[in-house]
Amino acid sequence: MAGNGGVTPKHSELLAQDVPPADVIPILDRYLMFYIRTADKLQRTARWLENLPGGLKYLQEVVLEDKLGICASLEAQMQELVDSYFDEWAEAVNNPAIAKKFKQFANTDEGLDNMETEIDREQSRPVYWAKDPAKNDFKGLAGKWSELTWQPVVEAAFFKGADETPNGISANIKRGDTQLAVWKIRGRYYATQQMCPHKRAFILSDGLVGEDLGTPPPTPPSSDCSDAGKEDSACSGSGNAARPAPWVSCPYHKRNFDLANGACKNDGELSIATFEAEERADGMVYLKLPPVEELDAELGTARWMVRKGEGAEPFRELDRKINFRGQRAKKPGIKSTVGIVSQNKAVEAAGCGGAAPEW
Repeated sequence: MAGNGGVTPKHSELLAQDVPPADVIPILDRYLMFYIRTADKLQRTARWLENLPGGLKYLQEVVLEDKLGICASLEAQMQELVDSYFDEWAEAVNNPAIAKKFKQFANTDEGLDNMETEIDREQSRPVYWAKDPAKNDFKGLAGKWSELTWQPVVEAAFFKGADETPNGISANIKRGDTQLAVWKIRGRYYATQQMCPHKRAFILSDGLVGEDLGTPPPTPPSSDCSDAGKEDSACSGSGNAARPAPWVSCPYHKRNFDLANGACKNDGELSIATFEAEERADGMVYLKLPPVEELDAELGTARWMVRKGEGAEPFRELDRKINFRGQRAKKPGIKSTVGIVSQNKAVEAAGCGGAAPEW
């Protein structure tokens, strides 16, 4: 017991031997509970044992000889842990309130495929990232829609507690075939397309929210914005460009987008569409959106999802460089057709030790 790997590995030590089978579990219970009750947070068992007064001998006296008279208590505490155990995943699946949090969209039980799949080594996997980003002027769509109307998209109750967290709460919304990301951050609502144009991944609602250092936080909208009749830009989550807005960083490759105007802060060729958003007295969050047909034509999932043949083949060029022959993942006993030199070239070509390629 009390061995570990890591930077300073340590072999385990023998706690007891020739133990009657009926005593094995009680001894393990005492040992584990004594560790739980006396170790520091995140402390490895090896370091814990080294810090015990008397080390292994003291531990043996406590859990084998009951030197402190606490063995019965340690066993009882472990039994309490065992009795209180439950399957958290089963609880999530069987509890409607918890299971609801794992829906793809906050406003419907419907689902959409975000990318196609293909068979690789007899297993299904998502297709590779798109070769090129979508460089369309998505933020320029704001001036191209034929009309914009306020439409209810999700219950405001979904964002309960958003004002108590620095990054607010986000939601993925389905409107027709289009996916939209909605945030409530420090009392204000923001809405954008869900697709990050860099690799055409529908992921922005799961992004990291931040703001420029030294920039004052956005001012919450006035209470008048709950009036359904107020539709001017001062009541929207992104309509007042004079007020600073946070940005969202795509969780995959960290492209940062302004939630107010859709500009990409670290890649001038990319942008996202943004929409005005507000909460109203009827308990719904409204977005100012174009007709569904126009929305789908520009931002629809079917248009932008990555399909077979579109993605870059990250290993094909590598195989060409090293003159690779044969098949990967051969059955045991099959001799490789690639020598050690070629394999070393593969490591060099992959750029190991430098920046990782965006596979």
